[in-house]
Amino acid sequence: MRALISFALALSLATSFAVAAAQAPSANVRTMAGILAKLNHFPNDAEKATLGGIVKSDTATAHEKTIAQALINTMHTANAADKPKLEAMAKDSAAPQGVKTLAGVIASLNHTASPAEKAELTKLAAAN
Repeated sequence: MRALISFALALSLATSFAVAAAQAPSANVRTMAGILAKLNHFPNDAEKATLGGIVKSDTATAHEKTIAQALINTMHTANAADKPKLEAMAKDSAAPQGVKTLAGVIASLNHTASPAEKAELTKLAAAN
């Protein structure tokens, strides 16, 4: 009986993780991916306003707020204070894949995303 309960619990957890991993990225992640895919040196005023809305949002996750603030602070590269947070987020196995992608791209940013990163960000921005 104990083995059956343990198996059922393990199956339930595995299913929960699989469903969470398969979920589409949030609207905030898609928005930031779109901004980052077109970013050239730093976000423009309209993009900064959009990102500021994410930072102030009651529904944005802590990861999303950190990424949005890092994008606001970006001037050619990630801000020195933001970079360690982004690098840690990119390696965080518990973070959603979209968050990890954004964090990794911003952490390694040099004026603009690479062509491969832009293609990945464009897909992320369009994901449903």
